[in-house]
Amino acid sequence: MLKNLKIEWMKIKNYRVFQVFSALYLMGLLLVVYIFYKVYLNVVGSVQQTVTGTQGKGSDVLNLFSSEFLMQTVCFWTGFLLYLPGMIIISLFINEVNFKTNRQNIIDGWKRETFIYSKIGLIVCMAAVIAIMNLLAGFIMSNVVGVTLSADALKMVGFSFVQAMVYLLFALLLATFFRRSGVAIIVFFIYGLLLEFLFMWIAGKISPGLQHFMPLQVADSLTPFPRLRDFYIGLPSETVMLLAAMAFGGLYAFLTVRKYKYDDL
Repeated sequence: MLKNLKIEWMKIKNYRVFQVFSALYLMGLLLVVYIFYKVYLNVVGSVQQTVTGTQGKGSDVLNLFSSEFLMQTVCFWTGFLLYLPGMIIISLFINEVNFKTNRQNIIDGWKRETFIYSKIGLIVCMAAVIAIMNLLAGFIMSNVVGVTLSADALKMVGFSFVQAMVYLLFALLLATFFRRSGVAIIVFFIYGLLLEFLFMWIAGKISPGLQHFMPLQVADSLTPFPRLRDFYIGLPSETVMLLAAMAFGGLYAFLTVRKYKYDDL
């Protein structure tokens, strides 16, 4: 597997789309958290000024950037950026289909399963890098606000790893089924940003709590907005959500392998 991952790295390291979107993700990772931090303090400051009549810098009244909740705040906001690495996965896979690179790997002696397992291995590596980036963002923000990360920070980083895995495996599944980068990316965005909210609303009406077991929300519910867990109606325990997210990720991987194994090249 390590040899296959080296081959995958050789394929993508000079790929311009990979370079551009990786840079955008890295910059967005820090910017989205820092912008929220500044907006949050300004809003709190405005509220305090309205209530007390005194002007000053807003304080972290909700403790969103406290030692206990800082990493959860970071992982919540960086979760919105997972569409960027998802687009990378879709582009990489479909480019190989379009340029027949996948056929060349088969001719060179790879099994179909080997090719698709290499893509899943690449996703595991990307998810690990994303989790490490979240941890680095947490350390940077802890220095900005002057707090120390709590012991639960590593738990949240682990949740962000699982969340990234679910998003990227879902993106690979779409790429395998649609075989057109434009179509797969559009479906990825429309489903994740629009349709899933509709399905969540319907599921919530059927049974409160069922909305947390949607294809992408199952991972998002691992990193809810800090201190507002009670507003997530029917949200199960972290253990249940973690097992559900891992099950969904395993299902996406299984369907992807099965589809690619028996589909025409």
